[in-house]
Amino acid sequence: MKCQNLIPLLTALLLLQSIIAGAQTPIVRKQLMLAQFNSRPVSKVDIREINLAPGQKGPLHKHPCPVVGYIVSGTILFQIKGEGEKTLKAGDPFYEPAGTVITHFDNASGTAPAKFILNYLMDKEKEFIILLDKNEQPIAAPN
Repeated sequence: MKCQNLIPLLTALLLLQSIIAGAQTPIVRKQLMLAQFNSRPVSKVDIREINLAPGQKGPLHKHPCPVVGYIVSGTILFQIKGEGEKTLKAGDPFYEPAGTVITHFDNASGTAPAKFILNYLMDKEKEFIILLDKNEQPIAAPN
């Protein structure tokens, strides 16, 4: 085959490749959760990874800012004061409103660890979590 005969073939192959590339599956943006909170300034987002050992229970706490996150692995028992318990599994999002008492954020498994990511939507807050005693009084704010 002569080089002259290859030019139309190569042109057709390039055209076919561009048609196939244009037919790729579109990117899907599926909403997992919409967290709505009162208008407030957010000047920084502090993102943290938290790991819980099997059976480990999170302390009674609240946050001075809104917190959104998702479960990376494991199963979490989640409860906001006054609401029902929820079981969260890997991939599930959650929202902790500012100033709201979180009664449960516990690893629901006695055999497997759990990991989750938290996004603290902060402005001038110096603390991102406030630990509470059984009477819901502040006892500490860890770093």
